[in-house]
Amino acid sequence: MTPSSLGAAYAGAVAELHAGIVAANAAAVAAAASAVAGRLAEDRLVFVAGPGAHSQLAVQDVFCRPGLPAGLVPVIDRATLLTEGAFRSTAHERRPGRAEEILAPYGIERHDVVLLVNASGVNATVIDLARALQRRGAVVIGYSSVRAEEAITEGHPARWEPGVSLSRVADMHVDTLVPPGDTAAVAGVGEVPLATTANAFALTWTLLEAGAILDAGAVHDAGGLDVGSTTAARWASSYRPGGDARNAELALRYRDRVEAL
Repeated sequence: MTPSSLGAAYAGAVAELHAGIVAANAAAVAAAASAVAGRLAEDRLVFVAGPGAHSQLAVQDVFCRPGLPAGLVPVIDRATLLTEGAFRSTAHERRPGRAEEILAPYGIERHDVVLLVNASGVNATVIDLARALQRRGAVVIGYSSVRAEEAITEGHPARWEPGVSLSRVADMHVDTLVPPGDTAAVAGVGEVPLATTANAFALTWTLLEAGAILDAGAVHDAGGLDVGSTTAARWASSYRPGGDARNAELALRYRDRVEAL
């Protein structure tokens, strides 16, 4: 197979997965986007977390990203960053009791919205984190693949509790449809990884929908009351005219609340 046909086969697998995510999650993403838009309209922050080696890549992908809302906070679990050691990351991902340590710097409280993404959806840290957030009264929107969760057998080192997964624990859930084991067999190519592109796509779709809700002035508070017309504060590209100035304005607005800026 030539390099161009390899690329075409991989592109086809990614496109099929993305199309499947859209077809399966219209209602779920609409609900998630509404929750995100509601918090942003109140000038509150929205948190994005992804404990796990590759899951955190999607968190970083939507942070400070041109075209996406500015009021996002990446919740980084440094112990599971790939750059801190790939096998160390796996070990920490499976270790329970770390949630409060991860959340301590962020001040997440009642009614805050947290987008929680994880490729497998069953490891100890992601389940611990979802429950700790719910104890604080936060709304947990989970992003994981139901079929990947179900394929991880009881007794597998990655599965913390029998029958427990992010899709079942979260207050809302978006199914990323990632194949079991993160890879799909593509004819002539072999196994190709898909979790990161699926996670980033699902998060980005949600945030784009939230921005559209804000721009349309269709935001309602928890009681269903219209909060008035507003628009999404989006990051601009620093490579386009006026981008640096726009981003400086947003940085001034958020830098005291978003340490990662």
